[in-house]
Amino acid sequence: MIKDREFLKNIAQQIDLLNTLGGGVSETYVDVKKYKKGAVINVWAASVDPAAFKVVLNNNQLSVFSVLQSKENPAMAAPLFNTTFMLPPQVDLGRVEAIYKEGQLMVKLPYYESTGQPREIEIKQL
Repeated sequence: MIKDREFLKNIAQQIDLLNTLGGGVSETYVDVKKYKKGAVINVWAASVDPAAFKVVLNNNQLSVFSVLQSKENPAMAAPLFNTTFMLPPQVDLGRVEAIYKEGQLMVKLPYYESTGQPREIEIKQL
C-alpha cells in the first residue's frame, strides 16, 4: 500500500508514542499544602520517569511539567502534563527546591524567615 519507508517509520513512531500516552501513563495528581514556614507542591505520577519532570522558576511564576520523549526519535515529544503557579510575595525564591522520591515530585516553597521583632524605620529628612 504505502511504499515510502521513511513515512512508515515516522508514523509508526508517532503511533507508538500515542499508544504509550493512551495506555501506559497514569494520570498526574497535584496537591498544594500550606504550612507556617512555607508551602509544598506534591506531584504524583508513578509511571513518569524522574528525568521527564521539569521545574522552571521565572520571577514569581513556577511551572511544573513533564515531557515524554520518543527513544527512537529524540525530536519527537509529547507533553504529559503542565501546570503553572503564581507564587505569593512571601515565598523566598532563592530557597525553592525540588525533590523526587518514590514516584512523587515535591517542590518546597519556603517563606522568608521573619525576625519576629518589630523594627523601627528611620525617617530621613531631605
